[in-house]
Amino acid sequence: MMKRVMPGDVVYVTLPWSEACMHLKLTDQVRQVRILDSGVQILNEDGTPYSFPITHGEAGVYSDATGLYVQDDERG
Repeated sequence: MMKRVMPGDVVYVTLPWSEACMHLKLTDQVRQVRILDSGVQILNEDGTPYSFPITHGEAGVYSDATGLYVQDDERG
């Protein structure tokens, strides 16, 4: 099931096996992310930024004709 998101939203996602997530050593981890206009900021447990923002697609945030969405995660 998918969940619609907008810039400013903070949601949990399971980070995919993308090049950026592999570089950050975060693949297949459930992490909280903040949706930005042009990408995603992965967050630490305390809400502080983890490294640099990455693109929507690299973080498992997808788009269609009606906007951005993520796959629902049981945590968020």
